[in-house]
Amino acid sequence: MQTQTLITAATSGIGAGIARRILTLSSESDHVFVNYGHRTEQAEAFRDSIEPLLQSRLSLIQADLSSYEGMMRLVDVVKKQSSQETFLDELILCAGISLKKAFSDYTFEEFNHVLEVNLSLPAFLVKELLPYMKEGGSILFIGSYAGKQAYSSSLVYGVSKSAVHFLTRSLVKETEPKQIRVNAIAPGFIQTPWHQGRSQESFERINRKIALHRFGQAEEIAEMAVSILRNGYMNGSVVDIHGGYDYF
Repeated sequence: MQTQTLITAATSGIGAGIARRILTLSSESDHVFVNYGHRTEQAEAFRDSIEPLLQSRLSLIQADLSSYEGMMRLVDVVKKQSSQETFLDELILCAGISLKKAFSDYTFEEFNHVLEVNLSLPAFLVKELLPYMKEGGSILFIGSYAGKQAYSSSLVYGVSKSAVHFLTRSLVKETEPKQIRVNAIAPGFIQTPWHQGRSQESFERINRKIALHRFGQAEEIAEMAVSILRNGYMNGSVVDIHGGYDYF
């Protein structure tokens, strides 16, 4: 049976890890739509890093998910690539931004922009695509442990991810008629390009707070993501994966 998957913001970091894992586990008839924003070279490098045999099961879709217009472009492109009335089995929402500055320095526009990209646009992407999802399908949000445990670096990021966790549980009632399961992952500190500018002192300070004394890997999040997506009884759950953060 064919499985069709759409993953947003998935040519680097956690999204890329999930896309690789799903492609590795895919069968010949499966297809994975991978969205990216502006970095065409990065997207092409991601595609080229995939085993040639699996590249035919991958479609890259450029759409900027920081605006409503970009989100609707993604919806339109995905719809045009399928002749079936309902075609989508899995939807994974990875797109997100942060704001690394003191709360006292926020502008109203900056605060709202983070909420829009991290919460409002993913919610409306689900709204637009739900009619095209198959019965028994699966939706997965990438939340954050920052939505459960307050971090000092970005107040609005934590607020937005906390709202994503509540959205996850709330959508279960909306998706019940088609038996579509909705879950989220709440990762802690994961080694991705997001942390490229972090100092060695900062890495060491954070690692002292993690029981495993290291950042997680995107592949570890991907393994968890796929197990949640394809577990038929997981629904309305927000799953922590943080290596034992703040146990000290």
